[in-house]
Amino acid sequence: MKWGFLALVVACVLDACTSSYPYLISTNNCNCEQFIYKDDRGRFQLDVSARYTVTDRINSSIEIVFHNLSRDSMSLRQAYIKGTSSNVRYQFNDRFQPLPYVLILPRGKNTVILEGSDTQGMGNPWLKIAGERVVIEIRGLLLGGKIIPPIVLTLVPYNPKISS
Repeated sequence: MKWGFLALVVACVLDACTSSYPYLISTNNCNCEQFIYKDDRGRFQLDVSARYTVTDRINSSIEIVFHNLSRDSMSLRQAYIKGTSSNVRYQFNDRFQPLPYVLILPRGKNTVILEGSDTQGMGNPWLKIAGERVVIEIRGLLLGGKIIPPIVLTLVPYNPKISS
């Protein structure tokens, strides 16, 4: 009985040390943990959410679900994504990276998860979260052979150290 309780306490303590916090997507008058981007004509949508953890450095994960709502195929083969962070030095900061070579059939969906870790650790990584801002830009999406205009999203981390 004592060992089970001890294991539960250790699991809770370890979980508290590696808590995950959301990025708030502050785009189109929204300041939300989950954001849905829809194109003007209702042909596709993106579901975007992001989280980060702080240990000895900052680790981030951004999930983008591409929904093809049209009768045409959506292609990511020429698509690129760029993340620009104001405070955290990610390995691909401010450089376009190709998205996976994926064809999304009509009424289909595909999930892309982007993960990054700060390449420069510092004494208190929470200092980098204060004032942090990440801008995500997606270019080159094709829908029915036509290029979709660039999509830009702004993410601001929720900071539990300064919230009331």
